[in-house]
Amino acid sequence: MSNLSRRSFIRRLSFTGIVGAGAVMVGCGGGGESATEMPLEEVPDVGMAADESFSCMDTSGLTPAEAAMRTTLEYTDTSPETDKNCKNCVLYEVPVEGSDCGTCQTVKGPIHPLGYCTIWAALPA
Repeated sequence: MSNLSRRSFIRRLSFTGIVGAGAVMVGCGGGGESATEMPLEEVPDVGMAADESFSCMDTSGLTPAEAAMRTTLEYTDTSPETDKNCKNCVLYEVPVEGSDCGTCQTVKGPIHPLGYCTIWAALPA
């Protein structure tokens, strides 16, 4: 008999679906015209204090399910670990020109370069 609770099972199942959906979205690509992405070198440095310059916590344009997913994945504008932040996560997409917040392949809404969530995955070396 497994010690896996129903809550743990659902959380694992949800995470697997999220990662799978993210991989599918990456493979599909965009197709249309998009704004120019900011070069990664111009994205704010890790030494910058996230709460002193700008915030990417606005969820007003998200569906209730998308906002709930941000909460479930514990997204925050400031990483609790200095070496793990959105800017060095494989899922992070740099801001378009004229914006401070980037996006994420999995977490919907604005994403701070120094942010963090529980599905952070390191960029390949």
